[in-house]
Amino acid sequence: MANKDLIKRAFSVTANLPATPAVDAVAGQPLPLSDAPAVPTEIAELAAQAVAPTAAVAPTRLSLGTPKTSPGSMMAFMTEQSEVHREVVRLREQVNAFDGADVARRLDPSQIVASKWANRDESHFSTEVFARLKQEIASAGGNVQPIKVRALDSPRAEGARWEIVFGHRRHRACLELGIPVLALIQRDMPDADLFVEMERENREREDLSAWEQGVMYMRALEHGLFPSAKQLAAAIDRDMGNISKAMALAKLPADVVRAFGSPLNLQFRWATALKDAHQRDPEALLAAAREIAAASPMPSPAAVFSTLTANANKSGRSATSPVEWKDEQGKRLALLTFDRKGRATVSFEHALDEGQQRKLTKVVDSFLGRKT
Repeated sequence: MANKDLIKRAFSVTANLPATPAVDAVAGQPLPLSDAPAVPTEIAELAAQAVAPTAAVAPTRLSLGTPKTSPGSMMAFMTEQSEVHREVVRLREQVNAFDGADVARRLDPSQIVASKWANRDESHFSTEVFARLKQEIASAGGNVQPIKVRALDSPRAEGARWEIVFGHRRHRACLELGIPVLALIQRDMPDADLFVEMERENREREDLSAWEQGVMYMRALEHGLFPSAKQLAAAIDRDMGNISKAMALAKLPADVVRAFGSPLNLQFRWATALKDAHQRDPEALLAAAREIAAASPMPSPAAVFSTLTANANKSGRSATSPVEWKDEQGKRLALLTFDRKGRATVSFEHALDEGQQRKLTKVVDSFLGRKT
């Protein structure tokens, strides 16, 4: 009876385990009986004592022909755990692939406000191009290409929680259609980063006018995002010449811009001539611009440009070209300009000291033939 109790105790560990054959952990195939894993020494010794208590314990390894063994079951369990581990690693790699990615979700457009760096002129939302965009979004049930927003530091009084980084037209279309707008969400974004992303996204779409770009650049400099136009150009990787032309258009008087019907009609290649016309005779330029704006029908933008930059004034007398004085490096020292009535203006790039002022006075005295 005692021997039977010992046998029961020896094999009680494996009595209720599932019938799973031993498996080669590398090949994944069942092991032959001769290669079955060894029974732990303690169990082998206990079984031997139960059968022959007075004999020396000779065997320390038992080859069990049944799958119901503790080592075999443990091997199967470890194999299963290895598969689970590999699956966990695979899923973790998939999750890590999205680490740092922006979250996209549909937002209420009424909770989104335009960026303070917004560069879209209001007239852009009444163009045929915007109408087609709005129709495409309506037919698709929403914007397919998401906009991007950043979280506001605190909700606005009107309930706004997000500020647009880029995608003002898509947001406006969804707002007018009364449907949610698909948006990428970034919680934290400095103003300079927002400006760079907005400028590059608009440039890739190639639908931002020269005047709108100029307004955007001027606004960035006025708010101190960049210490100079040169550093702004480096930050957004744009040619300094294009930035200068865009800002020259944005600095034109409102009456001049209005003469073109819409600021969207102004072109980069017109910037230098319009700037020179404004410097040469601002009064004449404004008068011509107001006359054009009141005309019906209004002439084409190209015709407006030709009229505003013509060298002839109303009396038919040609205006004299400006005269410049420059130093050895090509920097302007002084400029002499004439208006349409022949009146001259001399401007110096640097302040004159007392000695230079006296010399200039003598030159004018000599020119006029009389002293001050």
